[in-house]
Amino acid sequence: MLMKWIKCQVNEENKRSFSKAQEGWVELRHCAGFMGQIGGWNRYEPFEAGILSVWKNLHAYQSFMQHQHDAIFGKSDQGSTYTNISVDIFESIFNIGTTDITAFFGKGKLLRVADCSVEKDKRARFEQVLKEVGSKGMLSGAFGSKRQNGRYLVASIWDSEFSHQRYADKELPALINESGVNVSTHRLTGSLIELHPKWVVI
Repeated sequence: MLMKWIKCQVNEENKRSFSKAQEGWVELRHCAGFMGQIGGWNRYEPFEAGILSVWKNLHAYQSFMQHQHDAIFGKSDQGSTYTNISVDIFESIFNIGTTDITAFFGKGKLLRVADCSVEKDKRARFEQVLKEVGSKGMLSGAFGSKRQNGRYLVASIWDSEFSHQRYADKELPALINESGVNVSTHRLTGSLIELHPKWVVI
């Protein structure tokens, strides 16, 4: 499984146009190997959109980029609605929870995404701790990496703001300490995406 994490910077006056253009990606459902996509606005950065797209494998994703991406993108005219974009591809290592994260696309309220780089000698421990993550209110999650450089993406879907806040306040600090992420990462960035129902593609 492949996870594509997209962040777009959008000026206030273009947020509505960007959102409308994002709805045009519903055409993804016809692409071979596509598994689902969700997104919304970042609570921490009000003018940043975050979109998580999941593909069966690298071959399916590359085929889409070569044959279908440009047509969908051009039709939506989305390129005129944002000032900056970053796109990162992560290979999925395992699910967080017992069910694939895409089973909950369209069901959760919030998407939490942590993007971090971990030092080589700490990666095995970091991965082990992430396998044991779980919290009441977390519907599902996925853990992916760029193995060549030790960069990781941890995505989780939450049923409510209350559940996520309880996790952030009471469980996350201990998890960070146990994994060694606070001393072993070169950087750690987090996004809390308020999921937009019209951006869901399943």
